[in-house]
Parts: sequence; C-alpha cells; structure tokens
Amino acid sequence: MITSSNINFDQVIKKGKPLSSKYYSLYYTISEENSCRLGISIPKSSIPKAHDRNRLKRIIRNTMLGLKNETIDIVFLLKKNLDQYSINDDMIVRTHLLKDIKTILLDT
Repeated sequence: MITSSNINFDQVIKKGKPLSSKYYSLYYTISEENSCRLGISIPKSSIPKAHDRNRLKRIIRNTMLGLKNETIDIVFLLKKNLDQYSINDDMIVRTHLLKDIKTILLDT
C-alpha cells in the first residue's frame, strides 16, 4: 500500500466506484500501476488538531493493508465534521472501512 501524492484524486472520483458511510466517502478504481495507491483527504476544518488528523490517517492506512497486493487506486474523503473528535471516532471509521474493504475485494 502506497500512500501517494501522485494519485489524481479528481480522476479517481469521476471514474471510480463510490462507497459511502456517515463519516466518509471512498472511491476506488482499477489502477494501471502495479501497486495499490491510497489518497487520503482529511481537512483541517474537520479535525483541527494535527495529531488527531495524523492518528486517523495512520488508522486508515493500517486498515487498508489488506488491499496492498491489489492493483487499485483508492481515495478517502472525510465528510463528517468531527469538531469533538475522539478516539471512538477512529474505531467507528475503522469498522466501516473493514466492511468496505470486503466489498472492494469482492468487486475486483
């Protein structure tokens, strides 16, 4: 799994298949690269503290490790405004992501 700044977010969002939850939107498409690329967007306005944003990004990357051998591009967009951010939010997002990973694996 490569967290990549080379991934074109707009292209994956337009051409990719969406998966959505109350907390985030996830778009994925088959990649032309030989590796899985992950793009994560967590705006400062959603989670003001940098250490909280970094913790959530780390959890997202670790949760997506099950897809590291796939040739797929994934874009994660946080949509819920988490002003009162807590560690519980991390676990909720992780649980939803695990379900979405199973969906992605079945689809590819």
